[in-house]
Amino acid sequence: MDIKNLNIVLLCAGKSSRLKFNLPKVILPINGKTLIERSLYNLNKLNPKKIIIVTGFKSSLVTNLVNSLQYKNVKFVLQKNQLGTGHAVKAAIGSLDKKSTLLILNGDTPFVDIQTIKKSLSFFYRNKSSLTIATSFPKNPKGYGRILRDNDNQILDIVEERDCTNEQKLINEVNAGLYLVDSTQLTNHIKKIKKNKNSEYYLTDIVNIFARNSLKVNSIPIQDERKFININTFYDYKNAHDIDKMFVYEKCIKNNIFLKDPNSFQKDFEVKIGKNVYIGPNVILRGSTEIKENVVIEGNVYINNSSIGKQSIIKPFTSIQESKIGSKAEIGPFSNLRPGNNIKNNVKVGNFVELKKTNIKNKSKVPHLSYVGDATIGNNVNIGAGTITCNYDGFAKYETIIEDNVFVGSDSMLIAPVKLGKNSTTGAGSVISSDLPPNTLGVSRVKEKHISNWKRKKKK
Repeated sequence: MDIKNLNIVLLCAGKSSRLKFNLPKVILPINGKTLIERSLYNLNKLNPKKIIIVTGFKSSLVTNLVNSLQYKNVKFVLQKNQLGTGHAVKAAIGSLDKKSTLLILNGDTPFVDIQTIKKSLSFFYRNKSSLTIATSFPKNPKGYGRILRDNDNQILDIVEERDCTNEQKLINEVNAGLYLVDSTQLTNHIKKIKKNKNSEYYLTDIVNIFARNSLKVNSIPIQDERKFININTFYDYKNAHDIDKMFVYEKCIKNNIFLKDPNSFQKDFEVKIGKNVYIGPNVILRGSTEIKENVVIEGNVYINNSSIGKQSIIKPFTSIQESKIGSKAEIGPFSNLRPGNNIKNNVKVGNFVELKKTNIKNKSKVPHLSYVGDATIGNNVNIGAGTITCNYDGFAKYETIIEDNVFVGSDSMLIAPVKLGKNSTTGAGSVISSDLPPNTLGVSRVKEKHISNWKRKKKK
């Protein structure tokens, strides 16, 4: 689908007065991500020419948050007085590109997905509409604007519930809050929206204005009403958290992802999970994390901005941050992978191991009780228990290089910068401070001394 010069207006001026948070509604979080973050993440997938965010109440909180996300195509417009959605769009008119396709969305509808928007755009172009609106058929239409049609099923108007007659309240087709319109036609007609009895300008009035001027108004039905829920009350807000988890759960089922405890699972919307993955209880996946196929993630695991290769196993109480894990690796339990690690295939990182900025090649092992930082480890290396790469001298960090087939004895201290050559070995308890040539045993031990008849001093 060829999206022609797409502009987006995102209405974010509203308060959360009924929620009693005294904050702009769009900065409220749902399972760790704010409403506006969710909207912008999806909308930017459309590659719009610009996104115009209409702010109002405590606008600086919204602008500061959005600026921190570093989207380059965002422009802000301030609605100084919040006089309705029509008034908000009027404020944005001057920032629109001429002859653009305009998408208008409410900022408090966090579950409008990219597939729904693309389907709506395709419908808009295919039908050569002047205006396309999304509608849904909720079980309980209370609170939504009703769609009025004539005897030929053509859309005549949208009537907000507060203005509905008792008969109109029985209509179950409602306004979902998505508008697609030619920007030139909107600019020509939006000035015709008049202030209502509540001293507000309703954007919904544009439907009747277009219809009266013989402009083509179409609707596209949205089957899943959850995608367009508005967050107005505390119940709506609580319900949104549950809906978000349900969307995650449904997607997991579709991709054969087994969740041991769906209620304790947390996942950012950027996270990608392959098929046939097992996820235990209390697992948190954050940022741009990617989990490949057939991975097992056991309970109490935190993974942030990392990738986990096919058939790898992440054992309990493991933390992985900004690291890349290859295929068939085994990480944990109680492992802490700080940022900057690149771990290849068939690698084992075990109990109480801490890694930082370390590259580990294929089939190598750091099984337990070690700290490895600023290091490069070759293929088929075994790091004994209690090994420490001493990478910091109080002023600067230094690298440790361990080449292929090296055996590092337990409780070794490797004083960086240092290199252990291929097939070399360090004796248990050694302090290695100079390069070890290939095929060499490095041993550094103080001669053991025994003192007979030794008596410990008694505590006073």
